Amino acid sequence: MPKNDEDRVVVIDVDGKPKKISKREVAKENEKLEQALKEKKTKLKTRKKQKTEESKMPVMLVEQQDRSINIGVVGVGQCGSKLAEEFYNRGYNTVVINTALQDLKPIKIPEGQKLFLDYSLGGAAKDLDTGQAAVETYSGAVVKHLKDNFEDCEILLLATSGGGGTGSGSAEVMVELMAGLDKPISVLYVLPLGSEDTLAKHNAIQTLAKLAKLAKSDVINSLIVVDNAKIELMFPGHSMAGFWKVANEAIVEPLHLFNKLSANPSEYTSLDPMDFSRIFIGTGDCLLYGLIEVEDYLEDEAIAEAMVTNLETGLLSTDFDLAQTRSAGIIITGSKEVLEKVPATNIEYGFAMVNKLCNDGTRVFRGVYEIPSKDNVLRIYSFFSGLGLPEERVSELKAEAEKHMAILNKKEDSRATSMLVDIGKTKTTSAVDVLHKKIKSKHSAMGKLKKNAKSVIDRRRR
Repeated sequence: MPKNDEDRVVVIDVDGKPKKISKREVAKENEKLEQALKEKKTKLKTRKKQKTEESKMPVMLVEQQDRSINIGVVGVGQCGSKLAEEFYNRGYNTVVINTALQDLKPIKIPEGQKLFLDYSLGGAAKDLDTGQAAVETYSGAVVKHLKDNFEDCEILLLATSGGGGTGSGSAEVMVELMAGLDKPISVLYVLPLGSEDTLAKHNAIQTLAKLAKLAKSDVINSLIVVDNAKIELMFPGHSMAGFWKVANEAIVEPLHLFNKLSANPSEYTSLDPMDFSRIFIGTGDCLLYGLIEVEDYLEDEAIAEAMVTNLETGLLSTDFDLAQTRSAGIIITGSKEVLEKVPATNIEYGFAMVNKLCNDGTRVFRGVYEIPSKDNVLRIYSFFSGLGLPEERVSELKAEAEKHMAILNKKEDSRATSMLVDIGKTKTTSAVDVLHKKIKSKHSAMGKLKKNAKSVIDRRRR
């Protein structure tokens, strides 16, 4: 055998073909394999050691939550439906209910979450009795609609206004139906614009009285009162369409922000889900909130001064006595750049001022959160709960409501003479007049329309 063949061995390659290679090459390959095996064993030992150490540590599952409370929103009437749409745009489970089909159509939520009550000709024409009767007539369909959509919700929120007929007229009945689902209830109640007619203000005060009674008995766990007359002053110069959009966002955004941020950690100070729950539904009575912005936050007293001078201008209603507050929540937000610049003492002065504005028995929950923003401002979101009614605003609405009723009664009294041709009364015509007075409320044109209620139309997709 030739000498060079003595230093070679035959091996089978990956394709199954035999070939000759030198013994030196075989030795090198074996060294590489041994080195790779040693490295693999070392890695396995290291990994096993890490797992052993990790197994001794407590298991912690950290998940970024989207919000603290799963709130189901029920919008009734035109205003309530628009507010519900704003909640839907922020990811909340939402249904809307109305007696006017034309007001339901433009609401941008799934059709299956709309419920049209086909009562009378449609709508309530600012008549409280019609709104109440419509929901009472179809209470079974309403309850089914709520159960189908809110099984997983932790709190139910009814959004409605005080000026119309469907929303305000049905408010008391809706609360009673929602209470049957055995979940905490909050009511977001909107007072009318200053420019609205006296009938709207009459409806507002009548409904507010009923809701306040339900809140006092804890059927309603928080009554959020916002005032469009106040919001109108906060956002002047908008077109009609622009104003309603801005107003609805101003009403919904602070509540959503509290719910969202309280579910997330903060590098500074966090307000946790139980804190928010205490403010939102755990204190009872009236709840008020709002937003102010501070641009000169580097000045020592700027935040505290804003709390004193601007706080009430940023709240969404007037004439509340903040000294009645039993629970308060303050969340301060700013960009990373802003929060890195603002002195901590300036923020503490602001929190201390909230304590001073309320009273010694108030629980004040606080949070400071970094949020992405290009604005060089601090935003201060404030919640005050456990409040009584806004006495001055209620008195104003009550006076206008009484004025409305006096004028209406006067018009009704003058109708007899304004529609009379004096041709002399006979006993027969006099008797007819008396009979007409007795039955006119029962057989008037509007009375007949109310009687001709049709069946409910459930607009969910089949």
